[in-house]
Amino acid sequence: MLNTVLKAALKCAAAAALMSTGAFGQAGLTQIEGTVKIKAADGKLTPVPGALVDIYRTDIKGHWDVKADKSGHYIRLGMSFVGDYVIIASGPGMQPTYVNGVKLSQTSTVDVVAAPGDGSKLTLDQVQAALGGSKGKAPGAPPTSPAPAQDKGKAEAADKAAKEQQAKNTELQATFDAGVKHYNAGVELKKQNKLTDALSEFEQAAAIDPAKNEAFIELSHKANANAAEADYVIGVDLFNQKKREDARPYFEKAVDAIGKAITVAPMDKKNANLNNDLIVYYDILAKNTRLLVEHYGQVKRLEDFPQALDKAEELDPTHKAKWENIKGDTFRAAGQTDKAVTAYKNALAMDANNPDALYGIGLTLVASTDKAQLKEAANYLADFTSKAPPTDKRVGEVKEALEALKAAFNVEAEKPKARQQHKAKP
Repeated sequence: MLNTVLKAALKCAAAAALMSTGAFGQAGLTQIEGTVKIKAADGKLTPVPGALVDIYRTDIKGHWDVKADKSGHYIRLGMSFVGDYVIIASGPGMQPTYVNGVKLSQTSTVDVVAAPGDGSKLTLDQVQAALGGSKGKAPGAPPTSPAPAQDKGKAEAADKAAKEQQAKNTELQATFDAGVKHYNAGVELKKQNKLTDALSEFEQAAAIDPAKNEAFIELSHKANANAAEADYVIGVDLFNQKKREDARPYFEKAVDAIGKAITVAPMDKKNANLNNDLIVYYDILAKNTRLLVEHYGQVKRLEDFPQALDKAEELDPTHKAKWENIKGDTFRAAGQTDKAVTAYKNALAMDANNPDALYGIGLTLVASTDKAQLKEAANYLADFTSKAPPTDKRVGEVKEALEALKAAFNVEAEKPKARQQHKAKP
């Protein structure tokens, strides 16, 4: 039994479920966004799913359209901050409504509130007529007159630049839409437990370049994180089927993908849940790193590992002992006894009754051939049996290990009172 506890290798078992993931909505993005809602007579606001939002630029010719999602939220990327816009919204059960004089240099959020109606649509001409403009002119625009050749050249150059920018914006939107489509497909496949197919979709979504547009950032880190978690679960399944070498690439890919998520996520300034997301990401990094260290000997991965978990502790200050225990477990798996003991003692300094730290440090020291360290191991393991919940399956094993220590080395734990006196000595 002592040998069983001494080995105590990480059991390669999948978590009960993948990280919580919903379909990637149109939230928290740029460059023009808002909601479309119907206001009833009693003042109640109801979202309009699938509302059509037409965006017209009126200082120069430009038209974009986008549909609202299930929550009545819409988003259109790559809009120029320069210019004047009219936003026209229409949808089922609402009276078509417009918002005039929008300047994205002042705000990028335009919410539309409409009265109940028949779901008809408005054209730009109708809006301009209502505003007192004339067909083909921006509302309130002065009468046109023949422009000098020089002005005409400038206008043509500006029009060309605007068209080129619009083409780039259209490409950005198409890239984003494709990424969201892959991500949402991954979510649905994950729900069906088709993890290999889900992984493929998450990887395609994760290929988006977050440097291209602010809107790509959230999609990038969430897609990478879900790809990492899918890699982990697939790898665990293969490992438990005794296909260790088949599993290894999945754990390696998981570390790479979650590393990208951790790098990109801090750029997601609009994410109110960013702190929690990063804590989950560091946990994914930790469990995959430990597998690679313990079962594949990839000790080099520990070079930056403690610093990564230091950042996790900063984000999760109420659970610092947990992260120190993870360090200790991983160092122990690598055979780096001194570092493991230091980490566990750090955890015990934060929580003297922490059963995981007591178990970890006892397990580390019991591998020693030095009788003093074996005595220390017995003390920690005895403390573990007294502090751990009775339902902890490790308690029975540790009690048997303590008996084995006594039989094999004549080493047994000191009584608690004697131990306290021993600790109190200078």
